[in-house]
Amino acid sequence: MVIAILLVILGGIYYLYSGLENKAIKIFSAGSLSEPLNEFSLLYEDTYGVKVNIEYSGSVDAIRKIIDAGKYADIIAVADYSLLDKMLYPKYINWYIGFAVNEMVIAYTNSSKYSDIIRENPGEWIKILLKDDVKYGFSDPNKDPCGYRAIGVIALTSIISGNFSILNHLLISRTNIDYQTIGDEVILRVPYNFKVYTGNILVRPKSIELISLLESGSIDYAFEYKSVAVQHNLNYIELPSEINLGDPSKEDVYSKVKIILMSGSESEGEITLGSIIYGISILKLSSNYDEAIEYVKLLLSNTGKEVFQRHGHKILDKPLYFGEVPNELRL
Repeated sequence: MVIAILLVILGGIYYLYSGLENKAIKIFSAGSLSEPLNEFSLLYEDTYGVKVNIEYSGSVDAIRKIIDAGKYADIIAVADYSLLDKMLYPKYINWYIGFAVNEMVIAYTNSSKYSDIIRENPGEWIKILLKDDVKYGFSDPNKDPCGYRAIGVIALTSIISGNFSILNHLLISRTNIDYQTIGDEVILRVPYNFKVYTGNILVRPKSIELISLLESGSIDYAFEYKSVAVQHNLNYIELPSEINLGDPSKEDVYSKVKIILMSGSESEGEITLGSIIYGISILKLSSNYDEAIEYVKLLLSNTGKEVFQRHGHKILDKPLYFGEVPNELRL
């Protein structure tokens, strides 16, 4: 009798353990989070025994997997927290959290043309990018926040300097992007069939894909997040806080640029440029809600902060909460 009871207990423990081992949470994430999330997810798996599957893409593409393709995920993590409000809340999520910050830089290597000049005089980056023999890259604005932030940085540079030839020569004349000025504001329109007219610019779906182009010498410079440049040991130019989108106190300056994405299509939408704040949420349809909660909770903890800081990100000391954020995630 005792043996029988022990067998039942052991069988139950084995069942629960096996069930836990078979559990897996699915995450759609911005590509610029790949390095910290890969390391952090291993820590989570070791702690909770739950497998983590992450699918990286541009943030807009990650969201469209849910709303257009109907794909399943437990967690969504994007490089622009405002996208969660504009595209997923409240139909697909009940809440979201702004949890990390970043800034825009211009990355390059020692082999990049004129790297010796730009290393000594980083303020010369505009003149360098305008040279006929220089190639630079950014991600697709219609698919990736780093892409629309890149063109936003160029527009902000023109606004701050009062010189719109920068925007015209560096971007407008080389692509089918158009713009208009209203007072001291600029509205950029990115057509749904975004095109590049010159070999001086190379575009990829997500910013992380530009790294291989830099390392191979296919491009000389790339608009990137500082965290990505740090993670890949790249040289980079730090931009003034008025244009690098890394200073929340400069929102009134950043917001002078508005970007119409997918212009001319049913998916057309407007983005107001702002400081770079990453967002995370759990989907309403998550079948692994408890496991997902523990993932986000650990991410916001000191454990998560340490991982992100090693990879050039900064976790906010006080996250930004929107909607019905669960109490266990409020710090």
